[in-house]
Amino acid sequence: MILARHLRTSRTAAAAAVLCAAALLAAVLLAAALLAAAPARAAATAAPAPLAAVGSSNPTTAAIRALLYDAAVAHDIPPKILYAVAWQESTWRQFTAAGAPLISGDGGIGIMQVTSIPAGVDVARLKTDIAYNIDVGASILDEKWTYAPSMFPVIGQGDRRCYEDWFFAVWAYNGWVRGNPYPYLIWAHVADGHGRWTGVAVTPVSKGRLVNGFPPAGVAVATPQPEHWWSATRLPKPVLSAPRVQKRVGAGDRFTVSGLLSPAHTAGAHSVELRAYRWNGSAWALRRTLLTTNRDAGDATRWAVSFALGKTGRWRLTAAALPDADHASATSKAAIVTVVR
Repeated sequence: MILARHLRTSRTAAAAAVLCAAALLAAVLLAAALLAAAPARAAATAAPAPLAAVGSSNPTTAAIRALLYDAAVAHDIPPKILYAVAWQESTWRQFTAAGAPLISGDGGIGIMQVTSIPAGVDVARLKTDIAYNIDVGASILDEKWTYAPSMFPVIGQGDRRCYEDWFFAVWAYNGWVRGNPYPYLIWAHVADGHGRWTGVAVTPVSKGRLVNGFPPAGVAVATPQPEHWWSATRLPKPVLSAPRVQKRVGAGDRFTVSGLLSPAHTAGAHSVELRAYRWNGSAWALRRTLLTTNRDAGDATRWAVSFALGKTGRWRLTAAALPDADHASATSKAAIVTVVR
């Protein structure tokens, strides 16, 4: 009634009321627009997911083996056991083909598929740093070794250098559960090598010694025979010949580089990398690292790799054998190749 009376008595007031109503409507529409835009702005300004690692790639086979070896030595674990655990868990992958951290359905992270995160472990780094992931996995396996004799029997003399004496600790890495086939799978991987290390036919604890899927409590378990041992003392340094390669190649043309590793290393174990350095006018800069293929050649292993170089100029090629449980590291003399148009 008050509004009607004012409209009848004052055109100026009416006009003012219309303007006020229009302003109020505009304010309401603006507020609605801001509310609708808020989620989009929040999404745009939200902090990115930490360490998504998109675009990350796995190191070469030889580099991964060297990381595993170093961690095994640091934690006093037979290296080929750690090789095999990493193979079972992830087939030696820290990242997926898309470059994201490898995470399993049960939350296992990276190459060692770390699931129960120990106190003080950096989870973000566990996802993106393969050396860190390997070291954490090795420390977990090392801890499982200490579970004897409270959780499971000591095998033999409990000697860390004996592969067979690690059987129950390896079992516990996956879970000390009744009838777990995990240690038998690991022992099979140790023996196989999967073209990445020289297999060792380690002996498992006989299933006949288990009672209802567990070793009987309070009963001594002898070291399974035959037993196998390792030593942290590296084998003698191998000898790598200088790469054999033609002196001049065309830019973009494929060519082959080859050489010898002595003493022989099991063919297919990918024990040699070829490193290609390009002269930039003041220094040799590493541009390519290539995995070679191996074949037995009497008392030596012949390695070879075929590839192309797109940049013209002088290139320096060296072969490198990274350390593992079968040989120490070695680097060859260099070969020089000139790439021309």
